[in-house]
Amino acid sequence: MTSLDELAALAPDLSWEALAPRELPTLRLPGLRLETLRRAIRRAARPLILVNDDTRVLLDGLGEVLGDIWSSATIDPRLLVATGTHKRSAGRMRDLLGGLPVELHDADDAEAHVELSRGVLLDRRVVDADLALVFGSVEPHYFGGWSGAHKTATVGVLARETIQRNHEHALSNEAQPLRLTGNPVYEDLARITGEVERGRRLLCVNHVLDGRGRPLGVGVGTWRGSLKRAVAVAARRFVAELSEPADVLVARVEGPLSRSLYQADKGIKNCEACVREGGALVLVADMADGLGPDRFVELLKAAPDEAAARARVEQEGYVLGDHKAVRLRALQARGVALHLVSARLPESALEGTGLPLHASLADALAATGVRAGRGVLVQDAGVCVPRVAS
Repeated sequence: MTSLDELAALAPDLSWEALAPRELPTLRLPGLRLETLRRAIRRAARPLILVNDDTRVLLDGLGEVLGDIWSSATIDPRLLVATGTHKRSAGRMRDLLGGLPVELHDADDAEAHVELSRGVLLDRRVVDADLALVFGSVEPHYFGGWSGAHKTATVGVLARETIQRNHEHALSNEAQPLRLTGNPVYEDLARITGEVERGRRLLCVNHVLDGRGRPLGVGVGTWRGSLKRAVAVAARRFVAELSEPADVLVARVEGPLSRSLYQADKGIKNCEACVREGGALVLVADMADGLGPDRFVELLKAAPDEAAARARVEQEGYVLGDHKAVRLRALQARGVALHLVSARLPESALEGTGLPLHASLADALAATGVRAGRGVLVQDAGVCVPRVAS
């Protein structure tokens, strides 16, 4: 964990400030009255429960909650893990969910999807249900505004081609963390969620969780209403105010998001709006798994600037994840210098990308060339979003 004292010693002429997710009191597990959920399940003829996979923090004791709801059902629900494009283990998810019989979404199984409207292919198990009880977790999403049950019920259970079409909107600079209005990614998902709602009830449980899965807040009800209630708590937890932009911002990414540049990029996107033009953003992450998918690396190598990156995507067609490379080049295009810090990533991995790699934070800070001004350290930058006060 990087400290302010360490940064002050490394760059004493910068005035440093540290930001991190705010500690909030936890709710008594599971954070909500279960009778509402039991009653809904009892009344359903074709009940379905949707939950996130384990790439996200899950509610502590979610298996017990699901078991309680399950036991009150008159007809056994189907329990579908909304994996999106991830490949997960059914056995592991079954263990995490109290041994209940789980089914996994497969975004690449053409027979498993039904076309709701033109280009919107949804898992047929959702289409077949008259009730979808959806468990989501709400935190900032680096291009979708906020995560939540609306993403579980869409991106989590859509066909790959539909997900790819939605994520192409992330090429827009309007796709930002915390932003819903005017965000083309969110607005497209809102449209799709509305289509999912037609013909079945969506009952959404949106939790705000700490890193251990303990509930800090919850919203239950329609997808919009539950999201609004949860965002009010999530903003207190994850959003940190700055009085002015940073000259140097150190974004430290922790946990699973730190495994590759492709994943740790979430920390860059969460923080980049708070770095002034001509400033520097230093990403500190383990990156033991390397840079990420070959396509991501190839696009960085083939396109040294934003114009070239956008032209290449336009020529070849968008592939899932292309927005990450394009938006990195967009950050550099506004004059922000990007520096990477990893003691485990070999320097050869970045050859041809134009991204400087440093073995230590001291080396990176020296390389920024910024000798005075405002420095900001963002701990857990994969979920903590700094925002310049208006």
